[in-house]
Parts: sequence; structure tokens; C-alpha cells
Amino acid sequence: MTNQTAPQGPDEPEGDAEQIPTPATVPDQGVEKAKRPSPRPDVFYTPVSNGMDYLVSVFKSLTEGATPPSARDLKYTVLHLQAATEVLLKARLAREHFSLIFVDPLQATHEAWQKGDFKSCGTLEAFDRLCNIGGLPLKGEDRKRIKELSDHRNALQHYGLKHNAHAIESRAARVLDFLITFIHKHLIPGLGPAEAAGVERNMDSLRLKLKGIETLVRQRMNDLRSELTKVADVTVKCPDCEQWAMVADGRDEGPACLFCHQVWTEAPESAAANYAWIILGLDDHSTIQDGGDPPVAECPDCEVCALVTEAVTAAGRPGATPLCFSCGTVFKNLTDCDGGCGTVLDIAPDGESIPMCSNCIDTRYARF
Repeated sequence: MTNQTAPQGPDEPEGDAEQIPTPATVPDQGVEKAKRPSPRPDVFYTPVSNGMDYLVSVFKSLTEGATPPSARDLKYTVLHLQAATEVLLKARLAREHFSLIFVDPLQATHEAWQKGDFKSCGTLEAFDRLCNIGGLPLKGEDRKRIKELSDHRNALQHYGLKHNAHAIESRAARVLDFLITFIHKHLIPGLGPAEAAGVERNMDSLRLKLKGIETLVRQRMNDLRSELTKVADVTVKCPDCEQWAMVADGRDEGPACLFCHQVWTEAPESAAANYAWIILGLDDHSTIQDGGDPPVAECPDCEVCALVTEAVTAAGRPGATPLCFSCGTVFKNLTDCDGGCGTVLDIAPDGESIPMCSNCIDTRYARF
């Protein structure tokens, strides 16, 4: 008897034939595909932020690696410091006019400038143009320092370099010294508010790291020695960089550190309080709790609460010298008011003056 195979439907495969899945539906070609978000952000730096990024890298190489910095740290110090110098000088030069960045300003076009499709001038040319065209009062000795750094960078980049580590540190420190001042005086003032704030934030961080770079400290303090000697009686240790370079001489912009360029603009009270707490370790609460007088009092001369009664000046150290961080007055005859109000008075010990403030005198003798 012959076996009969049941008839198969039109949609069923015959025998062992491979079953082919039904094709997926093809989307309408007229519908635009949804764009997938890029997994990585675009690379974007303005000239100033680019230069500051290089400068931050320099400080990391000098302060966050081996102590003293390793050969690799010094290599990147040279490379990135040269890059920072070039970029920041040119960023400032472009503010005068974009054509000055071109090797030949006469061939400059705005289209080439926008595209970045041009050959720019060198670092020293940028320095010279800032002086000769921009009128910036840059020093010839700083140009020499930049040239020395450029020579080291070119040798390191193209031929290799064998040089004394201390010499590299010293030359790098000199250029770093120049850049810190350049950024403070010539770059930040012309920036927009947002970018200026960003640079200031970086500078606040870099100021704190300045004290960790021994070569820079020695070089910079040596450069400032003659200037600081003239104001030694009103110079104290800076609460930001901890160098003996904070000058409180009553200048209009407020107390300022000549080393790290921190300026307490119109805030001498804050400068006095920071100094008393960070450098002297004194604060109102602890001092009063221990039965002492507040470390910062109202000045008898200018009546601003910026008189540090136990300040230690460069001229008077290690002894205490009462100094007003607002008007820059150094006091020698301070005394507390006998009325018990806490007012500080400047009264010569002549035996005739009453050691009492006018308010206490009025209160005590009002009945008479």
C-alpha cells in the first residue's frame, strides 16, 4: 500500500526545504532618520583658553609630579610653556588687529583669518609687534628670556636636548614670571566678562601653586627685592602665596601682593581679616573667647575696620607692628579706650591726653 503524503498548503515549505523568514518591513525612504547624538563633544578652545590650558599643564608638571620635577616633567614644562607664551602673546596681539598675526600683515584677509588658513608670525615677532605697534611696555630682558625658551623648545622638539635640569628650571621660571604679569596687566583687562572670569579662576589656582615652584620664587623675589625694600615697613606675608610681598600702603586699588598679583580691590577689611586668620592664625571668635582683643580693629586714622594690631612687617619682623591695611598707617602708640568700649586709640604717652574715645567721654561726663 502506497503511503500518501498529505497535500501541503501553498504557504508551507516542501520536505526539508529551509524556511526563509519573512523579510522585515522596509521603512519609508521619505522619512528622515533620527540623528544619533555624538558620543564625544567637539574640541573647542578660544586662543585665550587654549593658552591658559597650556599654562595649567606647566604648573602641573612643576608641582604635581616628582620632587624635584623629573626629566619628563621638565620636557613638558618647556614644550607647553613655549606654547602658552606663543598663544597668549598672539591672543593679545589680535586685539590690536587680526592682520598683525600674519607673517605679512599686508597679505592678510579676513576670510583666511576666519578659516585659520594662514602662516602666523613667530613668538618673538608677536612680542616685538606688541611693543612697537601695540605700545605695551614689555621689557627687553623678557624678550631675551622668551628667546632662550624658544631655543630650548626647538632643540627638544627637533633634535633632542641634553641640558642641565637646574638651567631649564631657571629659564622656564623666568618666562613663567613674565607670563603671570603679562596675563594680569595686559590680557585680562580687555577680555569679555565670561572669559575674564574663567582666566581669573585659573589664576587663583595658579597663585596658590606659585609657592611650590622654588626656582620661580627665588627668581621673582630677587627681581622684586629693590621694589619691596622701599616699602618694607608696610609689607607683610601674603595670605594667598605666603611670600613677603603683600603691600598695604594705602594705594587706591587696595592691598596688593607684588609676587602673585592678588589685589583686594576696595576690600581692605577682607585683606586684613584674611591676613590675621591665615598668616597669624587669629580670628575674632577664638581671640575674644580667650580673653584677648579682636585681631582686626577700626583704624583711628581712616576709621575703616582694617587695622591688624599684631601684624608682622618685613621691616619690623619678628616683632608685631600695628598696621592699617586700608590707609597704610603704621602705629606706635596704640592703646585701648579706658571706657571699655573696645575702641583702639592712637595717643602719645605724654601724660596729658585722656585715653578714652569721644563717645565714652560724652557718656561718662554728660552729667557734668
